[in-house]
Amino acid sequence: MEADNENYQINDVERDDDEFDQGSDHVNSHKGSSDVEHSVNDYDYDFEQRNASQYLAALTCTINVLPRKGFFMQTLCHSNPVFKRVCFASVQDDCLKLYEEIKENLKPLLRNFDGHISLSVDILSCRKFSEYMCLKAHFIDEDWNLMNWALKDWDIGNKIAYITFPTGSVDDKQIDEVKDYVQETKKLQFNGQPFRLYCCADIFKRMVQDAFEVIWRTIHIIDRLMYFGKPSNRWDFVYDRLKMALESEAKEEFKEEDDWDKPSADEWKKVEGICKLLESLYNAAKAVFETKDSMAGIYLQNLQEVRATLTKETNSSDSFIRDVAAEMHERIEKYWKKMFLVLAIATVMDPRYKISYFEFSSSKYGGNDSKAEVSTVLIAVRSLYDDYNTRFPINENPVSNSTSSDSESETPRPVKQRSLSSDASNRLKDYKQFIESTNQPLKSELDLYLEEPVLPWTQDFNILSWWRAASPRYPVHSRIARDYLSVPVSVVTSLDELFTMERGISRRRYASLKPDLINAIMCTQSWFPAEVKSLTESSLGLGDMLEDMELVDDLI
Repeated sequence: MEADNENYQINDVERDDDEFDQGSDHVNSHKGSSDVEHSVNDYDYDFEQRNASQYLAALTCTINVLPRKGFFMQTLCHSNPVFKRVCFASVQDDCLKLYEEIKENLKPLLRNFDGHISLSVDILSCRKFSEYMCLKAHFIDEDWNLMNWALKDWDIGNKIAYITFPTGSVDDKQIDEVKDYVQETKKLQFNGQPFRLYCCADIFKRMVQDAFEVIWRTIHIIDRLMYFGKPSNRWDFVYDRLKMALESEAKEEFKEEDDWDKPSADEWKKVEGICKLLESLYNAAKAVFETKDSMAGIYLQNLQEVRATLTKETNSSDSFIRDVAAEMHERIEKYWKKMFLVLAIATVMDPRYKISYFEFSSSKYGGNDSKAEVSTVLIAVRSLYDDYNTRFPINENPVSNSTSSDSESETPRPVKQRSLSSDASNRLKDYKQFIESTNQPLKSELDLYLEEPVLPWTQDFNILSWWRAASPRYPVHSRIARDYLSVPVSVVTSLDELFTMERGISRRRYASLKPDLINAIMCTQSWFPAEVKSLTESSLGLGDMLEDMELVDDLI
């Protein structure tokens, strides 16, 4: 997590400064025989205070609990007064220390990782004139767990395969420099053509902006008419508001005295057309980001629905809708051409899709290039398989030579050879040629995988669990799956982030933190597994929180 170096004012946790100073003076004062007990108690108190600081740092670095004034800190201080005496500077130091310790432990893991790592780069705003570059590494580990780690200063250049950016966040020259750096240590697949990938959520947002720009005046009128208040920063809210306004207009709910401030009939028609265009985009966005463990196949399927809708509307008899649809269609076509190959390969790696999905989509969506896409995908997958099979050679379909233990222990007896007549020898030769001509060649893992029936669609299907179980049967092909199923197609991971038109640091309370602390918190939060975060959260309400520090230590 890269950040600027602007200095921010840090407020300490609520504490009694007078008591703190008195305590310090008391510890440093001359101790008589009667003061020994007090010094021991002070030592115990300092020990508890130190543990309290480490506890708050662990919570901060796992579940977004910042030790600030508020209900949470009041609850902590009520349960144990020692939290009142913990200053924020101490917690900050413990956060940075925890970050460095975990980072040093994880670096060898990535350094020794045997697979591709895909990166995503996001630019987040925080306060005026401040921007943060969030760099994340996406990969599937050897136990088939999907990892999304925030990084800074990690030496993984020889493992990078793809980088996903929001449109316009980084110029092409900078991308080429990164690409050249990577190519110095490794050969990029497909000659590095799809090295730079584009954020799906960003292209959605830009198509929405295209639609809203042509009716922005009408949107403001509707906001006043419907008493919606100030304009929303979320495009799904704007979309819902427009639909509500259309329903109210259809029911003639607006008063006659409001006529002077109402959209005209032509403007209402335009709003209706825009909502129709955005419907498929809204449904696709929800389908993609509401699905748990959403993979490339879901993206591809919903993108094709949006493309089909926009293609249809570009032939609309309404010139206004036709022009807006054409602009949106141009954006998604550019995105499709740049992203199709990577999305398609990842889709083939899903046993619910394979090549069958492209054969289906070719017949459903048609188009001049639909059949060519099927061939392109198949050629690309076979090329990848040949490359992986060369780099990671494995004896495919080995013939079993196992026999019974008794026969293995026996010493082979020499067999006396008999000479064959010329007729018998010719018959055996003919038979051998017949067998060789009728034997089918051994099939590769890829052929076996593609020929197996696709799995039925189920909502709770876990593709990583499936590949974990299937990898011994497809050792080469599973490597491709591991590398491509982890490729990020979006820099955002939730509906809230997806629908926000201008994104920034998600929690406003982070705005006053120093850049190095924001980096430490956001990195460590991404490194902790979900189960650790869940256990840490559950510890908040159980007994004395200082005792729970032991649990958090074990988890770390």
